[in-house]
Amino acid sequence: MFDVVIRGGTILDGNGTPGMVADIGITGDRIAEIGQIMTAGKREIDATGLMVTPGWVDIHTHYDGQATWDQWLDPSFSSGVTTAIMGNCGVGFAPVRKGSEQKLIDLMDGVEEIPGSALSVGLKWNWESFTDYLDVLAAQSRSFDIGALIPHGPLRLYVMGDKVGGTSPANDGEIAEMARLAELAMQHGAFGLSSTRTPVHRTVHGEMTPDYAADERELTALAAVVARHGGIMEFAPEGLVGEGREALDREMAMYDRIVAQTSVSLHMLVLQPNLYPDYWRQQLDWVEGLTPSGRPRGFAQVSGRSIGALLSFFGTHPFMERPTFKAIKSLPRDHWLAELARPETKAQILAETDPEGTFGHFLNQHWNRCYDLGEEADYEPEEDRNMVTIAATLGTTPQSATYDMMLQTSRHPRLLLAINNYSPRGLEELKEMMLRPGAVIGGSDAGAHVMTISDGAMSTFMLTHWGRDRRRGETLPLELIVRMMSRDTAEAVGIDDRGRLEPGLRADINVIDMNRLALDRPTIVDDLPTGAGRLLQAVSGYRATLVGGVITREHDTATGALPGGLLRKKPAIS
Repeated sequence: MFDVVIRGGTILDGNGTPGMVADIGITGDRIAEIGQIMTAGKREIDATGLMVTPGWVDIHTHYDGQATWDQWLDPSFSSGVTTAIMGNCGVGFAPVRKGSEQKLIDLMDGVEEIPGSALSVGLKWNWESFTDYLDVLAAQSRSFDIGALIPHGPLRLYVMGDKVGGTSPANDGEIAEMARLAELAMQHGAFGLSSTRTPVHRTVHGEMTPDYAADERELTALAAVVARHGGIMEFAPEGLVGEGREALDREMAMYDRIVAQTSVSLHMLVLQPNLYPDYWRQQLDWVEGLTPSGRPRGFAQVSGRSIGALLSFFGTHPFMERPTFKAIKSLPRDHWLAELARPETKAQILAETDPEGTFGHFLNQHWNRCYDLGEEADYEPEEDRNMVTIAATLGTTPQSATYDMMLQTSRHPRLLLAINNYSPRGLEELKEMMLRPGAVIGGSDAGAHVMTISDGAMSTFMLTHWGRDRRRGETLPLELIVRMMSRDTAEAVGIDDRGRLEPGLRADINVIDMNRLALDRPTIVDDLPTGAGRLLQAVSGYRATLVGGVITREHDTATGALPGGLLRKKPAIS
């Protein structure tokens, strides 16, 4: 007798092949049999008319803090993610010296927009080294498995102290100590190391990240450690969001040298910035040039939808740095909208400007990419939904029209400032980007930018938008989308026991009703520590999710089972 049998579903096995109707028998945490199963299961799931897939493997999340206090890890849990990798973009909370905890909170708050107030309450700091941190994570069960990258920023701050942020490079002793600590972390199961190179990433005080000034010699030494263990180096490169094509040229030339010397597998975030919308093709050409004979391999981590900001007076918006708005923020939040609705307040805010170098100033450079997504939250709107067009129809300015709409929609944001991955052709270029052989889906940022985006439900969006609902172009085959979010992502970070539905592999499985699968509109929910808010989208249509053969969700409701834990990278086989 099997522990669980999933009967009569259309199986998309993660290999990209068309679906087939079959049963899946599960024993323990493994898939035991796929086919026509006559043996009963202790528990049976009727999947007739439903789609059965591997659980999603999300390789770019920022649950580094949340994972220490939250066993459920939404929004990923609600959208069928069964394995997630965190520690991306060079930010995290280990290693940490006593007394420097606030610096890491300020770093995460600034780079990933996770409220420092929530982190200050939620984090217990019962670790020092990265291996200690992994042990703390391993001691707690959760809804799905998490793995971690070593974040370069905390590592550099731990070793160099107050020297970080200056112009002096790390000396030989400091590089050797960073390499030693990275070696220990890799031995204890880290999946690799991440680093940020972009000046857009800053602390909450506007300071550069601790790893921004790292030179090629330091990065090469760390890459050599990671490569020996078969791990990955993940980079947020300079030039990422429009700082300059020359910067990206320099980055790729440096990465070429690092890969040539170390044979490390390299992941680079790739976007389509409005300022140079075609350059991503050159980046993908470069990435694919690293791949032809196995390792070393290159991956372009790309998103599945436009990346920008959902505009809300309670979160991110183009007026957020203006003096009058900042003064209103000192009031209780339930008074904000009434004060902002006063005509004289609106006139004063619109007459002001955001200080140069702030995120608000950056947002004001992209008014031609501000769209009304509508009540249905259509992330690929036509140009007639552009706020420039809407404002012209109303006889006003895009700024004024946006201000008025935010007064009505700030709790349920529906205005998207599409800074990256969008053009007058909608998402057509992004589709081309996703389909390139060097691309891997890695842009959910789940757990981060909590009041700016709602992309932690990216896996569900991939199925609903790209697989079923798209109107501005062709959809993608469901079997391809499933492969992109399971086998491809698992293989990209060196996980070999999941991401496919095959006998002997881990029974991480989704059973999905594609007729009911839906994402609700983005909504601000005040459920972080201290009551801090975040944007979430309710999900419906997951008949069941299994993690290691255990049913964690049924009919979009948690069962209470917590079979997940810390996933440590297996030692490399030499």
